[in-house]
Amino acid sequence: MGFWEKFIKDFKLLFFWKGNYVLEKQIFNATLIIVFFYMLAMMIFNSIIGNFSLMVLSLLVMIMLFFCFYQLRKRNRYKLAYYLFGGFSYPVLALGFFFNDGLEGPTIFILISFHMVMLSISPTRKFFFWSMINGLVFLFLLFMGVYYPYWIPHTYVSEEMLYLDHSLTYLASLAGIGFVVSIIKKFYELQKNKVKDKSQELVLLNRNLSNTSSQKDRIITIISHDLKNPLQSIMQTLELINQGGLAKEEIDFLHEELLKITTRTYRMMENILDWSSFEIKNQRTHIREIDIRKLFEDTIEILKVIAKQKGVQINVSYQKNPTVNLETDRVLLILRNLVQNAIKFTEINGNIELEINEEEDEVTVIVMDNGVGIPQDRLKHIFELDIKSTYGTAQEKGTGMGLHLCYQNAKKLGGEILVHSEEGKGSIFTLKIPTGFKNKGNSPF
Repeated sequence: MGFWEKFIKDFKLLFFWKGNYVLEKQIFNATLIIVFFYMLAMMIFNSIIGNFSLMVLSLLVMIMLFFCFYQLRKRNRYKLAYYLFGGFSYPVLALGFFFNDGLEGPTIFILISFHMVMLSISPTRKFFFWSMINGLVFLFLLFMGVYYPYWIPHTYVSEEMLYLDHSLTYLASLAGIGFVVSIIKKFYELQKNKVKDKSQELVLLNRNLSNTSSQKDRIITIISHDLKNPLQSIMQTLELINQGGLAKEEIDFLHEELLKITTRTYRMMENILDWSSFEIKNQRTHIREIDIRKLFEDTIEILKVIAKQKGVQINVSYQKNPTVNLETDRVLLILRNLVQNAIKFTEINGNIELEINEEEDEVTVIVMDNGVGIPQDRLKHIFELDIKSTYGTAQEKGTGMGLHLCYQNAKKLGGEILVHSEEGKGSIFTLKIPTGFKNKGNSPF
């Protein structure tokens, strides 16, 4: 950066107090600089015309302005600088009136310009005070100029000097007013942009809160949907035991089955709750490398018990036992929903075929039932969220969200779900998801 560019940059920083976002302080800072340079011009002008009284007065004002600037910018004492500036300015204006030709001089319109500056740097509660001071000083000076003009010395030696002094003072006042207004507008734009940024942040926060709330609702639905059937199976088993009339061997068998179901349901609940916690926080979790059979084992056993209580048979076929490296909880969520959906719409003594296979780097899970099937008009919108809940073959009521959740989670895993169904003949749902490995050979069975 060259000398001139650095000088311009530093000069601008004198007018605009970088890092300070208080409008009154910005205006006060700029006013001190403008008045300082105006007084410097007046000191030079008065020395040229030989008005040494005004020259000395201008010098004293410059010293006081510099002190106010130091207190404001270096010591951050705004109130001290503010009261000093307002306190010494009116006596100075009065002296300027007497030493600069009274009513013929430019002091009167400096007075109104100065009042505008004081109002712009003052809190609202001080407006009346400074307006009263300005009005009293004006009336006093006007009175002296009208009734006692002989007390005021005449310093203008020619019409040219009178014209020049008024012109300089007017132009300085004009520049000062324009500068104050420009600072106000610049500050307004700055605040408007800050408000706009905050508004965008609030909109984003609102959207995130809305998404979080919606996500929590979905998760609550998932928990109730996935845990309801296992818990109902446990309750039905307990009721069967309580009814009595069973042989000891049957009771022992049911106790053993009950322990298995309860243990698997508990593990499933832990997985769902852990996944739900991370899902609410939008974190990815439970990405692990595991073979499909081990992953599906507990869930399928629970689903078999649920199906058995309805008189539905689930047959599982592992064409291959692929290894996956992905979010296992999402896969289990899809599996549970697809199989429970098949159980729901399969008649008593019906069959569900569950086939797991691998083709290249893709796992295929096929859930096929010989249930009631899906009408073609519903099939087109089967994965949409707003599908109405339907009742199963045993009047089981669903939430209407299961297939939508399957579809959304399959997408998050980078996969897809295909469906084929004929009314009265059954349905076939095919889940295709990547294994999470690239260029990996098929895992041996």
